[in-house]
Amino acid sequence: MKLHQNYREERQNALILRTPQEVLTLKAKEKKYCMIEIERISELLKHTFYQDAWHGPALLEVLKGVTARQAAKRPMADAHTIWELVLHSTTWIKAVDKTIIEMKYTQVTDAANWPVVTDKSESSWNKALGSLKKSHKKLEKHVHGLKNSALEKRAVNTSSPISRLLYGVVHHNIYHAGQIAILKKSK
Repeated sequence: MKLHQNYREERQNALILRTPQEVLTLKAKEKKYCMIEIERISELLKHTFYQDAWHGPALLEVLKGVTARQAAKRPMADAHTIWELVLHSTTWIKAVDKTIIEMKYTQVTDAANWPVVTDKSESSWNKALGSLKKSHKKLEKHVHGLKNSALEKRAVNTSSPISRLLYGVVHHNIYHAGQIAILKKSK
């Protein structure tokens, strides 16, 4: 918070010492920077979900070819299954998306956070994957429609700005892609 306050003070001081034309130029550059930040977040969401992530396979790349049987398998006693990780990821993507739309933080219950898989059929697995893809696509659409000023706004019931929630989805995608990659290798 102090860092953000220092930035505002420095920015204000910089504007005081400028001509009106210089102030307009600085504000235009800041506006362009904010737009770049939205684009950066949008690109990271896409790369960590679909493909071309610099760190390795994206979430969908890791899930490619996973069967319902493999997704339901629990190779480590205290670890979540691939299927549970997919449902969990979907829950948080939806929660962040809803928070952006309503500007009210969406609380996630324990049951929604880690849903129990009861139907382990191939069609149910495909439905879970479809829901993950649809939820992420919906989030991408809403991020694309954000105005520059939205990134630093805070939804009701959270101290985190929208930008932190969106970067959280990026990190969440990467984290669970790594877990799924390890689970796929487990026998």
